[in-house]
Amino acid sequence: MLRIRFGIFFSVFVAMVGLMIIAPVMPPLIRELGLSETHSGLIISLGSIAMAAMAPVWGNWSDVKGRKPVILIGFLGMLASYVLFTATMYVGLAGLVSGGFLVVMLIVARGLVGMFIPAVPSSAQAYMADITDEKGRSAGMAVIGAANGMGLVLGPAIAGAFALIDLIWPLYIGSLLPLVAFGVVLLMIPAQKPVIREKPKKVKPFQKGVRLYLFAGLATMLSIITLQVVGGFYFQDQLSLSTRETARMISMGLMLSGVAMIVTQGLQMKNPKWQPKPLILAGSLLLVSSMALFLFVISMAGYYAAFFLFGIGAGLMMPGFMTGASLAVSHEQQGGVAGLVGAVQGISAVIAPILSTSLYQLDKHLPFVFVALFVIIMAVTLLAVRTQTGAAIETTAAHQDVSK
Repeated sequence: MLRIRFGIFFSVFVAMVGLMIIAPVMPPLIRELGLSETHSGLIISLGSIAMAAMAPVWGNWSDVKGRKPVILIGFLGMLASYVLFTATMYVGLAGLVSGGFLVVMLIVARGLVGMFIPAVPSSAQAYMADITDEKGRSAGMAVIGAANGMGLVLGPAIAGAFALIDLIWPLYIGSLLPLVAFGVVLLMIPAQKPVIREKPKKVKPFQKGVRLYLFAGLATMLSIITLQVVGGFYFQDQLSLSTRETARMISMGLMLSGVAMIVTQGLQMKNPKWQPKPLILAGSLLLVSSMALFLFVISMAGYYAAFFLFGIGAGLMMPGFMTGASLAVSHEQQGGVAGLVGAVQGISAVIAPILSTSLYQLDKHLPFVFVALFVIIMAVTLLAVRTQTGAAIETTAAHQDVSK
């Protein structure tokens, strides 16, 4: 079991690194290519749309074809698309291709990266649901949350380290990692028979039970991405920092959040009795508290404390909404619901940058006010609506008993 969990952890970690490793070097590479910030936003946004569109597809395919084959296909696709993206950047920097054709090539390559990446976390989440019962589900999902958190921290760090050699080097590493992960999955994760023998009822995002946890997932991911997108602008304006000081501060802050997230989810792995609803509500309280610190405490120490609280809150909410969504459906629908969770993450990556920067232009405090209000509305809704997962739990347990 430990070997399988490590394989799942490493798979999700590599997928997250693959997503994050591009972000730090994208702006300088775009300028080296003679393109504009608008081109950069277009390339990244369309990649996120591809993620949102394909995550449910991969999740459903994992129910039909099996988890391991879909994860392996995802890594092969990541390898091919990363090689294409890196090669396109290379020929662009060499001056062999330029202008509109270069932009189209980059959009296609980034879109392919976005298409294949969600195959891994969607199938990995469904696999974790397959090998855990309802009592251990939150601890299992904490493994995936910790992998996300570590990828969030180490992805930009890896990019920064290899960018010291050359700006394109992080993309070489991004091309290599899926190949390594393919080997790890091949050796460490055993194949399982597809869970579907007859086509089950399709999981819908607004069906009872599922929608509340997808709402919680949307609140969590919008919060994380908003902080990443406008945090640097906000701290520079609030503390009158230089560009270099701002970069150092935002890097340290995000690292603190990532570490807090990893530690929180490590504790959850040791306490499998923690249930989804309390996890989300406790995380919501901490997330709103961190927004209050960002808004009302104008000091570097206060902001670092807010980053740490934010990491703990996100670290509680992430496995909370994943576990809740998983327990709300039957065993045969785990891939479908994992795909919807992945789609929520992709949708957040499309919405949050546009919304947060637009709000920031109106008033620099508004993005944090919006996050706080959105999380409060989500938490109140979760408190007001009674969640029912009993039938799904019984179905899942019955299937696991049969499989044993």
